[in-house]
Amino acid sequence: IGDIKLLILTDLENHALFKNDLECQKLILEAMKYHLLPERRTLMQSPRTKPRKSTVGTLYAVGGMDNNKATTIEKYDLRTNLWIQAGMMNGRRLQFGVTVLEGPIYAVGGHDGWSYLNTVERWDPQSQQWTFVASMSIARSTVGVAALNGKLYSVGGRDGSSCLSSMEYYDPHTNKWNMCAPMCKRRGGVGVATCDGFLYAVGGHDAPASNHCSRLLDYVER
Repeated sequence: IGDIKLLILTDLENHALFKNDLECQKLILEAMKYHLLPERRTLMQSPRTKPRKSTVGTLYAVGGMDNNKATTIEKYDLRTNLWIQAGMMNGRRLQFGVTVLEGPIYAVGGHDGWSYLNTVERWDPQSQQWTFVASMSIARSTVGVAALNGKLYSVGGRDGSSCLSSMEYYDPHTNKWNMCAPMCKRRGGVGVATCDGFLYAVGGHDAPASNHCSRLLDYVER
């Protein structure tokens, strides 16, 4: 296979389309060095040397609300352009948090139409089954969730009476939730993301349950 690659690279190098293109010649030379000097490959790593996957990922749509009070999880196949039902949650959820941690998908908190939830379900793409894991310390709807350093973080949200500033994290190896430092502001409907090893809480609102005039937040915390 290596000899074939070199023959292809040599043909490209001498091809009329690339012969007078300096940038193409640089890339071809880089590729030839990579294949001719295997002992130096560790020093020649770049985004171009990383193995390419032969498959693409899958997009999942989890729970929510429709005319039938959805409890389903559907997945979208980019290759076939089709949505198919992949499974059923143990109960309906809306306004919950969802994220991926070490492969499985986690559905965190939310509301079932009657109660605010502290329960958490985990979807295993291999067995295609939902199972309950340990429940959070606090019921949270409109909660922000994110995975960071092997832990699942549940941030803010609403507990039925007010917006929350508290945060807790889940360790999948111990199946336990632990409280950690609260935010400076109460945030319902908070956006959460990670970047460079930090967790960011963005926006949201801080209105109590009885106040329909939500005060929108423009604060960002890390």
